Amino acid sequence: MSSRSCTLATLVLALLLACGCTGTRESTRQEEPAPAPEPLRVGITPDYPPLIFQIDGKVTGVESDLAQRVARSLGRPLTFVPMKWEDLIPALLGGRVDILMSGMTITPLREMHVAFTDPYFRGGLLACMRADDEPLYPSAERIRGTRGNVGVIPGTSADAYVSRHFPNARRMAIAQVEHAALELKTRKIDLFVADGPAVVWLVSRHEADLAGFWEPLARENLAWGVRRGDTELLTAVNALLAQWKKDGTLRAVLLHWLPFLDRVQ
Repeated sequence: MSSRSCTLATLVLALLLACGCTGTRESTRQEEPAPAPEPLRVGITPDYPPLIFQIDGKVTGVESDLAQRVARSLGRPLTFVPMKWEDLIPALLGGRVDILMSGMTITPLREMHVAFTDPYFRGGLLACMRADDEPLYPSAERIRGTRGNVGVIPGTSADAYVSRHFPNARRMAIAQVEHAALELKTRKIDLFVADGPAVVWLVSRHEADLAGFWEPLARENLAWGVRRGDTELLTAVNALLAQWKKDGTLRAVLLHWLPFLDRVQ
């Protein structure tokens, strides 16, 4: 074979190899998997049964069930980020979490910093007391007029309400809902005021010792908070809520944890 023929054959072979390599690279690029979706980071304070709490270290409750459904519907893995109650809004504003799902009441002050979803629960503040003292509190007026010790969880809407509307009471800070039962039984407090679900849950667990006043002291709405400007997440979550309210999903979740639902809404 002449040197010219060898050179031509060599060039053809090189071109074929180059085409083959290019096709392989393109095929490899096309088969690369899509990047994994970002996790939905949910800020919680898991000490508020039945809304959000822990059993044997596992996060559970109304908010937990709904957070799992939100993440699944958005196609994002779920990550709970537990923290102190007073750190929730700063964590959201600082970008450390994407959404707050922790039994948060919509208030004008919070709305200055947080964009709230549509409410998932419409209820109110309730009060409970020792069962023996139930005759002492026949009306909301008598409750607000008490001169006793009133337990509240600091930083909550109940805390603010008691500060404004219980002029004669001594406000007592309670770390967790579960602690209120012991504080009542040992007479360190005379009343405990909190969101309706928390109060009914507490009374139901200690029905021999505690009683509730079932007329709401104030109406309020519970919702989830996202960063202002995160309209994509806000719109998506509101669409899910609208769907769940229509098809009964939301009510089913609430009834699972709150069999007394119609009593506190």
